[in-house]
Amino acid sequence: LKSRSVIRELGFVLVFLGGILVAGMAFLIFWTSNMIVNSDKPGATSRFTGSKSDMMFMYAIFGLVLVFGLTSLVAGLWQIIFGRRNLMLVWIMLGLGAVFMIAGTLVQYLT
Repeated sequence: LKSRSVIRELGFVLVFLGGILVAGMAFLIFWTSNMIVNSDKPGATSRFTGSKSDMMFMYAIFGLVLVFGLTSLVAGLWQIIFGRRNLMLVWIMLGLGAVFMIAGTLVQYLT
Protein backbone atom coordinates (compact mmCIF):
# COMPACT_ATOMS: atom_id res chain seq x y z
CA LEU A 1 0.00 0.00 0.00
CA LYS A 2 1.22 3.45 -0.87
CA SER A 3 0.48 6.63 1.06
CA ARG A 4 -1.60 9.43 -0.44
CA SER A 5 1.47 11.62 -0.89
CA VAL A 6 3.30 8.91 -2.88
CA ILE A 7 0.22 8.35 -5.05
CA ARG A 8 -0.01 12.11 -5.67
CA GLU A 9 3.68 12.21 -6.65
CA LEU A 10 3.09 9.36 -9.08
CA GLY A 11 0.09 11.32 -10.39
CA PHE A 12 2.41 14.19 -11.29
CA VAL A 13 4.62 11.72 -13.17
CA LEU A 14 1.58 10.41 -15.07
CA VAL A 15 0.45 13.95 -15.93
CA PHE A 16 3.95 14.81 -17.19
CA LEU A 17 4.31 11.65 -19.31
CA GLY A 18 0.73 11.83 -20.58
CA GLY A 19 1.23 15.49 -21.50
CA ILE A 20 4.37 14.63 -23.45
CA LEU A 21 2.51 11.87 -25.33
CA VAL A 22 -0.47 14.11 -26.13
CA ALA A 23 1.69 17.05 -27.24
CA GLY A 24 3.98 14.79 -29.27
CA MET A 25 1.12 13.03 -31.02
CA ALA A 26 -0.71 16.31 -31.70
CA PHE A 27 2.47 17.70 -33.31
CA LEU A 28 3.05 14.49 -35.27
CA ILE A 29 -0.55 14.38 -36.54
CA PHE A 30 -0.37 18.05 -37.58
CA TRP A 31 3.02 17.64 -39.29
CA THR A 32 2.02 14.42 -41.07
CA SER A 33 -1.30 15.86 -42.23
CA ASN A 34 0.47 18.94 -43.57
CA MET A 35 2.97 16.72 -45.40
CA ILE A 36 0.19 14.60 -46.96
CA VAL A 37 -1.79 17.65 -48.09
CA ASN A 38 1.30 19.30 -49.63
CA SER A 39 2.80 16.15 -51.19
CA ASP A 40 1.67 17.04 -54.72
CA LYS A 41 2.84 20.64 -54.65
CA PRO A 42 5.97 21.48 -56.64
CA GLY A 43 9.03 22.00 -54.47
CA ALA A 44 7.72 19.87 -51.60
CA THR A 45 10.68 18.43 -49.72
CA SER A 46 8.66 15.61 -48.12
CA ARG A 47 6.17 13.41 -49.93
CA PHE A 48 3.73 10.77 -48.76
CA THR A 49 3.92 7.84 -51.17
CA GLY A 50 1.78 5.35 -49.27
CA SER A 51 -1.70 4.11 -50.06
CA LYS A 52 -4.93 5.10 -48.34
CA SER A 53 -4.76 1.97 -46.22
CA ASP A 54 -1.23 2.93 -45.14
CA MET A 55 -2.50 6.36 -44.16
CA MET A 56 -5.44 4.88 -42.23
CA PHE A 57 -3.13 2.48 -40.38
CA MET A 58 -0.73 5.30 -39.53
CA TYR A 59 -3.51 7.52 -38.17
CA ALA A 60 -4.94 4.58 -36.21
CA ILE A 61 -1.60 4.16 -34.44
CA PHE A 62 -1.37 7.90 -33.83
CA GLY A 63 -4.89 7.89 -32.41
CA LEU A 64 -4.21 4.92 -30.15
CA VAL A 65 -1.09 6.58 -28.71
CA LEU A 66 -3.03 9.84 -28.30
CA VAL A 67 -5.81 8.06 -26.39
CA PHE A 68 -3.20 6.31 -24.23
CA GLY A 69 -1.65 9.69 -23.42
CA LEU A 70 -5.03 11.27 -22.64
CA THR A 71 -5.92 8.39 -20.35
CA SER A 72 -2.60 8.75 -18.59
CA LEU A 73 -3.20 12.47 -18.18
CA VAL A 74 -6.67 11.92 -16.72
CA ALA A 75 -5.45 9.14 -14.42
CA GLY A 76 -2.65 11.38 -13.16
CA LEU A 77 -5.03 14.27 -12.51
CA TRP A 78 -7.33 11.89 -10.64
CA GLN A 79 -4.45 10.74 -8.45
CA ILE A 80 -3.35 14.32 -7.74
CA ILE A 81 -6.86 15.47 -6.83
CA PHE A 82 -8.09 12.47 -4.83
CA GLY A 83 -4.84 10.87 -3.62
CA ARG A 84 -5.88 7.41 -4.78
CA ARG A 85 -6.02 5.41 -8.00
CA ASN A 86 -9.12 5.02 -10.14
CA LEU A 87 -9.48 1.31 -10.93
CA MET A 88 -11.53 1.96 -14.06
CA LEU A 89 -8.72 4.11 -15.50
CA VAL A 90 -6.17 1.45 -14.53
CA TRP A 91 -8.16 -1.18 -16.44
CA ILE A 92 -8.47 1.14 -19.46
CA MET A 93 -4.69 1.67 -19.45
CA LEU A 94 -4.09 -2.09 -19.19
CA GLY A 95 -6.55 -2.69 -22.03
CA LEU A 96 -4.84 -0.14 -24.25
CA GLY A 97 -1.49 -1.74 -23.43
CA ALA A 98 -2.90 -5.11 -24.48
CA VAL A 99 -4.19 -3.60 -27.73
CA PHE A 100 -0.68 -2.23 -28.40
CA MET A 101 0.87 -5.65 -27.81
CA ILE A 102 -1.67 -7.49 -29.96
CA ALA A 103 -1.41 -4.94 -32.78
CA GLY A 104 2.40 -5.10 -32.68
CA THR A 105 2.34 -8.88 -32.83
CA LEU A 106 -0.11 -8.84 -35.75
CA VAL A 107 1.96 -6.31 -37.66
CA GLN A 108 5.11 -8.39 -37.18
CA TYR A 109 3.27 -11.55 -38.21
CA LEU A 110 1.63 -10.02 -41.29
CA THR A 111 4.73 -8.27 -42.65
